[in-house]
Amino acid sequence: MMNYGAAIESDAVTNYDAVPVPSPSTSNSWFPLHSPLEAIMLTSIILNSMAGGIIFIFSNTIMPSLATFDTEIGVKVMNKINVVIVNPLFVIAFFGGLISAYPTAVMLARPEEYSNPARYYALAATLVFFFGEFMVTVTQNVPRNDKLVEVDPNSEDGVQYWENNYLKGWVAWNTARCVFSVISAFLGGLSLLSMRKL
Repeated sequence: MMNYGAAIESDAVTNYDAVPVPSPSTSNSWFPLHSPLEAIMLTSIILNSMAGGIIFIFSNTIMPSLATFDTEIGVKVMNKINVVIVNPLFVIAFFGGLISAYPTAVMLARPEEYSNPARYYALAATLVFFFGEFMVTVTQNVPRNDKLVEVDPNSEDGVQYWENNYLKGWVAWNTARCVFSVISAFLGGLSLLSMRKL
């Protein structure tokens, strides 16, 4: 006499054993980042993009709006903006992209672990942001901000400074650092994509 129950139980065990069990190395394969270094580079890309967005708003919207007001109003509002905007969150968003210097240094020190594109794109992203955004801010925009506090908006010199050195000169350099921030974010993205390609 055949034992049908035993046969069914045997098939169930066999089918259960045939089910593939995901290995620990593939269980999180959906997550795009595989190391803290990649996470830092991604953070830098996001911060560079945020900096570019903040800068773009000034050149595209805020400054053209202020230019429609009388000089006294434009100067007072801009001076107030320059005071309010300097806060910890702004500093992190505006200059935090420089953390790309860390993965850049690590990759340059370990050429056997990272591809040339990953290392060189990271270096380019860091240098472009440092010279194109940070240094432009420190040497061109901030000095104009400091000078704007001192001008008399009701004087002829004050009007000339606002119209020429600020609405033209400051905005031109502001647009330049916006472009450099976007380029830096793009280069950082290329570096991130190349980090695991030897």
